[in-house]
Amino acid sequence: MAMQHIHSDETAAPLLAHSDTVLTPPCTAILVSSGMLGMRKDGTIPESTEEQVEAAFDNVEAVLRAAVMEMGDIVKMTIFTTDARYRDAFRAVHAKRVGEPAPASTRVVITPLSIPEPKVTL
Repeated sequence: MAMQHIHSDETAAPLLAHSDTVLTPPCTAILVSSGMLGMRKDGTIPESTEEQVEAAFDNVEAVLRAAVMEMGDIVKMTIFTTDARYRDAFRAVHAKRVGEPAPASTRVVITPLSIPEPKVTL
């Protein structure tokens, strides 16, 4: 049984590029992440929001590769941003980096993250 992206005709269509629900097959390996900041391997944090989102996705893909997984294996993605205005930068990068069907996702605006420079964590 493959992962199933499920939408009920009894609910409204998703507003953004995400799945309402995702059903994983029995006995599926689960990789849990504490979150990936938009930080480069050398520890620097880019100034621009788009570069931070790209760096965060680079980090997600790196841990997925280490686990012999890929973006299509993601079931749920939670995105934390420090400003609602970063939505468009996130959407632009997300559209390039996440395939269809997109995983279930939730975006939450918080202030601040654990250190002041990051604008996004996945």
